[in-house]
Amino acid sequence: MRIGKKEFRTDGTETYLMGILNITEDSFSDGGRYREPEMAVRHALEMIEEGADLLDLGAESTRPGFKEIPADEELERLLPVIEHLKRETDIPLSIDTRKARVMDAALAAGGDLANDIWGLRFAEFHKETGPTMAEVIARHRKPAVIMHQDLFGRNEEERTEKEAEGLSPDARNNVILRVREGLDRSLAIAEQAGIPKDQLILDPGIGFSKSTRESLQLLGHLQKMKRTGEVWLMAASRKSVIGDVLNLPPEEREEGTLVTSLLAAEAGFSFVRVHNIRPNKRALSFLQAVKNKGTF
Repeated sequence: MRIGKKEFRTDGTETYLMGILNITEDSFSDGGRYREPEMAVRHALEMIEEGADLLDLGAESTRPGFKEIPADEELERLLPVIEHLKRETDIPLSIDTRKARVMDAALAAGGDLANDIWGLRFAEFHKETGPTMAEVIARHRKPAVIMHQDLFGRNEEERTEKEAEGLSPDARNNVILRVREGLDRSLAIAEQAGIPKDQLILDPGIGFSKSTRESLQLLGHLQKMKRTGEVWLMAASRKSVIGDVLNLPPEEREEGTLVTSLLAAEAGFSFVRVHNIRPNKRALSFLQAVKNKGTF
């Protein structure tokens, strides 16, 4: 798969690192730290130096209870960083936004990959008008990450029949089937919009609309969701599932994050999205050395 100027091997034998760059004030892990463009660019270049293969730029937090910001403000944060990084490096830039208008402008400004946490379904769930995310991505002819998310809350006991509308009876109580059904719906939307299947990366959406128990079930059965020929990304870095199990704040969840990266690599995921590049790079390199039986 070609993303920007870089070719990625996506047959499951290589796992690439996507560095997280939060240009936000309230992200759960590092909100506010890289809010200013100069600080964001500096951190991006540090991640590249440490071995990041691509970067994921987001200017609006998606943490539980996040503060929604207008599209204009999101673009004010995002565009200067895209433009600066395009002058500094050829590394592919992923754009993490749920707004079609923001994605349109960011891809036009140099973004190489669309990362949609609603899996092209935001307009479907929220009755949004105007060009859809799928239409924007198709028009720009860029590859896309489509993540699973639906209307279920994290508390399984409080879920309602309305939230389960559109799901098969079996999927309502089986998170693996629910993710598969949701992503199949996303794939159908992409096909209808004209996005080639070989330009799509699937993300199971660890921590989104899922309880801790369900996120653990997904992490323990990654292979069950995959089909031959699909490209997958793991985005579990510092997520609440790690904090809930280990009783740790976000900044102390690196060991748990490493486990999720290794599980993903073992399952043939082509990308892992992480905050801290260096330890993940080392862990994945050592895993690859073990798989190669000493051939580096």
